Amino acid sequence: MIGNTEIPDTEENREVWDRVMEYRKAVETRDADRLLAMVSRKYYENSETTDDSTDDYGYDELKELVLADFRDNVLEVQMRLLMRRIEVDGDRAFADYEYYYSFKYVEGGVTGWKPKNDFNRLEFVREDDAWMISGGL
Repeated sequence: MIGNTEIPDTEENREVWDRVMEYRKAVETRDADRLLAMVSRKYYENSETTDDSTDDYGYDELKELVLADFRDNVLEVQMRLLMRRIEVDGDRAFADYEYYYSFKYVEGGVTGWKPKNDFNRLEFVREDDAWMISGGL
């Protein structure tokens, strides 16, 4: 098993695990360019509202709005992940995890901290021999 998890330590699972840890590090260091480099041009996010497409976005909106906002307004991030499940099916994969984060932000000239604990699923697609994030940011 991969350390401190119930996830089998296979080559495929380890590749996805490593990619999730790379994602975590990019978030903690606020490296929007590194995050974007990990994202597939096929990225799609429905913001967990499958019955409302008005908040859906793809790669271009992620790049121009979401990551720009992250880069410009988040000052510091502390993040911990507890990996729950990894599943690989051909050229697609996903990683389910629980996360704990706290981030320092500035909004309207006011600085504050926001903590959060939740579950998430990062979705991946295999492109050019690398796992690229296709959903879940």
